[in-house]
Amino acid sequence: MSIQGTNPQSVASSESAPARPERSYEFSDLVELVQNQLGLIVRITMLVVAAAVIIVMLLPTRFSSSAVVILDQRKNTIADLTSVLSALPTDPASLQNQIQILQSRDLAAEVITKLKLYDDPEFNGSAQPSLIGAFLSALNPKRLLDPNFADVPVDGAVRRDAIIDAFLSHLSADSLGLSTTITVTFVSRDAGKAALIANTIASTYVEDQVSSKLQATEATSAWLTQRIQDLAKQVQSQETAALTYKAQNNLDSSPGGTSLVEAQMNGINTQLVQARADLAAKSAIYAEVTRSVKSGDLANISQVVASPLIIQLRSQQADLMRQQADLAVRYGDRNPKRIAVETQLTDLDRKIGEEVSRVASALASDVAVARAQVGSLQASLIVTQHQASTQDMTAVKLQALEANAASTRNLYDSYLSRLHAIQDQDGLQYPEARVISRAPVPGAPSSPPRFLIVLASIPLGLLLGLLAALLKERLRDSSTPARRMPPAQRPQPRPTPSPAPQQAMAKPPLLAEVPGALLAGAADHIIDWPASAFSRAINKLLARVAVPNKIGAGRVVCVTSADQGMAGSTIAVALARAAAKSGLRTIVIDGSLTKPVIAHLMGVALQTGMSDVLQGSAALNRTLARDSRSAALLLSNLQPMLDPTRMLAAPRTAELFAHLRTLADLIVIAAPTVIASPETPFLTRVSDAVVVVADPAAGPRSLLGRALEALGKWHSPPVGMVLAR
Repeated sequence: MSIQGTNPQSVASSESAPARPERSYEFSDLVELVQNQLGLIVRITMLVVAAAVIIVMLLPTRFSSSAVVILDQRKNTIADLTSVLSALPTDPASLQNQIQILQSRDLAAEVITKLKLYDDPEFNGSAQPSLIGAFLSALNPKRLLDPNFADVPVDGAVRRDAIIDAFLSHLSADSLGLSTTITVTFVSRDAGKAALIANTIASTYVEDQVSSKLQATEATSAWLTQRIQDLAKQVQSQETAALTYKAQNNLDSSPGGTSLVEAQMNGINTQLVQARADLAAKSAIYAEVTRSVKSGDLANISQVVASPLIIQLRSQQADLMRQQADLAVRYGDRNPKRIAVETQLTDLDRKIGEEVSRVASALASDVAVARAQVGSLQASLIVTQHQASTQDMTAVKLQALEANAASTRNLYDSYLSRLHAIQDQDGLQYPEARVISRAPVPGAPSSPPRFLIVLASIPLGLLLGLLAALLKERLRDSSTPARRMPPAQRPQPRPTPSPAPQQAMAKPPLLAEVPGALLAGAADHIIDWPASAFSRAINKLLARVAVPNKIGAGRVVCVTSADQGMAGSTIAVALARAAAKSGLRTIVIDGSLTKPVIAHLMGVALQTGMSDVLQGSAALNRTLARDSRSAALLLSNLQPMLDPTRMLAAPRTAELFAHLRTLADLIVIAAPTVIASPETPFLTRVSDAVVVVADPAAGPRSLLGRALEALGKWHSPPVGMVLAR
């Protein structure tokens, strides 16, 4: 009889078998490794510590001393002069520049020369060869091959560079926080030498600052002196050229700086304006007089009224007119006296007319003279303007010559004053850095830290010992194929009659310790908390039991327990979910046919059960239900089975398990407890491996022993233990 109605693609989503999970190591494996290889770890640790003690005893003692230099921007302002070099900036970049100067090769060479350190064995290895150096020289291959070989003498410059390099390797300089101070530290085998060299470096650095300022001042003074001499010659030649050109072109200027032609033209222009104004005034007066004369209104002519003769004649005319009136009243119109008075008045009118004509003629003459003067001035202005335009064309080059001469003289004067200012600064040069703390003679060595080195060698030795133990264990595993996987993973043939079952099952291997397996809902931690201790333990168990069988056959693992708790069912569900999460096609079979519990743990609602499949009333693909939290499938009984042993012993059950092996990579059977469960013996016999879950804190140990004894009697496949914590 065969199982009909099954479709492998409906059971698993992948056609090919995915990669199997590899074994992961946990802290318990490390503890076991340390216990097994404790002697090797201790020996390596002691060897490393002994080597560290020997090394620190051979290391030379070093003393360090530090001098502190501050960059001070305060200047001596007694002369209120500007320095040749600008003030030293104190920003972080400039501070680093000064540190580089303190660590420069030139400053180091100057200190070495000052203290005569070229013959010091600490810096010059050839002055007093060490035992190690002599030993290495003796091992030179050229010396071994040629007994007559002699070391080639080192060039003097190369030796000096090597000494400077050795000196700089003992020197360090660093800034202190956000301040402008620099700490100069020197390390030496001699305490006094360390302090002396540190102080010498600091003082030499300060002296070099003054020296650099003096050198800059001297170089600037020399350049200014030469430049002033050149400018003096240039000023002289330019001024001479301007005067010569002025003389050659008859150019002259007044004391005010204006040329004579321009002054003459300005004077003529002023006179012309005045003459035109005078002509206009006289013309207006003449026209008014002419109009008044023609109209006979002589009283409005101011020139006539103001004439003395006219005034006298007018006075006489007034007297005669009074007399005429008086005589006319007294004697009548025909009186001889009155006629004589009238004759006199007529004569006075004639004289007044003559005087008016004379005044008008005088005004006409004045107008003519003014007009002639205006014409003369205009002619003179035209001639002067022509001369000025001709002279302006010639004066352009003169102005250029005079401007060049003035510019050169200004530059000469500024350089001359700057030279005098610089020469006054020769005695006022102060460094912008000073030593604020001299290096003391150290009372204790600064290196090597012998105690710390020896103390650090202990964890280093432990680490090397642990690495050696891991390497030894790995090499032993690779050289022994039978130890490459735990006993529960090794494919073994079905057991045949062998030694007593009690001896075969006395010490089954411990596959994993699963913390939290006794908690409600622990099986969900595989999905919700993949990094928890429970999930890591389940993944470790999966790596041990999910070993592939022959090609095309899935592996069947039976998970049972020694007591009546739920730890076995929880671990079975968690193991199936971990396998599905890793990509394995997984099927969970609820082996508790009389009391199914796995469907509740996995949150699955069943429509049909395994008994329906075995009876042929339901297809397998409709009976397998998918887990609510993973891709695993569940095959469980819908109703409690009254006679499970008869159903499991039927041939159709063997066909079902054979067919399930072709559908899945891993089949997890959640079997009930080993003792007092009729289903467990059959389920263990159809499995490739048996996992016994035990709770060390629940129940007597005799239950575990009886369970292992029963498994031995049933000729079960390889058995492994899991401790549920």
